[in-house]
Amino acid sequence: MQAHNKKNRFDAVVFDLDGTLANTFPTVLRIFNRLLIDRTGREWKLAELAPYFGTPETVMIERIFSDHHNLDNHEAVIADFYRLCHEDGHEIEAFDGIRDLLHGLRQAGVKLGVYSGANTESARIRVGHAGLLEYFDEVIGGDAVSNYKPHPEGLLKLIEQFDVDPVKTVYIGDMVSDIETGRDAGATTVAVTWGAGKREALAAANPDHLIDDPRMLHLALQVTLQGIVHATENNL
Repeated sequence: MQAHNKKNRFDAVVFDLDGTLANTFPTVLRIFNRLLIDRTGREWKLAELAPYFGTPETVMIERIFSDHHNLDNHEAVIADFYRLCHEDGHEIEAFDGIRDLLHGLRQAGVKLGVYSGANTESARIRVGHAGLLEYFDEVIGGDAVSNYKPHPEGLLKLIEQFDVDPVKTVYIGDMVSDIETGRDAGATTVAVTWGAGKREALAAANPDHLIDDPRMLHLALQVTLQGIVHATENNL
């Protein structure tokens, strides 16, 4: 186990992606509709797709077509999905304060990771569209594990790769499953309310921290970012 950086409370910070790091949901919905409209004959609403979220998109696609339509050429649909992921990302932006936070954590020597329920490739594409890929030591998705969230396998995989102690690791996400994932891995949990999760449900999951503004995440991490703390407090 590597020696802890005594200046930081945490040696590793791992983020969920969609609804935590960046506002990706409009883009994801548009991509799925571009895939589905011609193949199912209608437009899909986010509420209809929501029950399929939490698994890699390739698994989502298989389940959607299994439930609603015959999937004659699975490989072609997946290829179209990745093509659209590359093409359609102009609206994906990091939430306010996230870029500065990541920059400060990198400067502090903290290991940074993303553990998303999405496929690893699509997660890396979306992180790239948000302009954040350069900050992360590793990005993995649900296709990199045998057990999806809320099982802690993915987070534990990053903890092992980063050679850090779970108690010196924090996992940040916008869903109850993220809180359960972090807790079962032995990490500190931070729930954020600007994503898809409902604040009441997140609070009921008893995370270690519940944050309502991305510009205040550094307080949960107990990181002093020069030029950020003062500016953030003055602008709230």
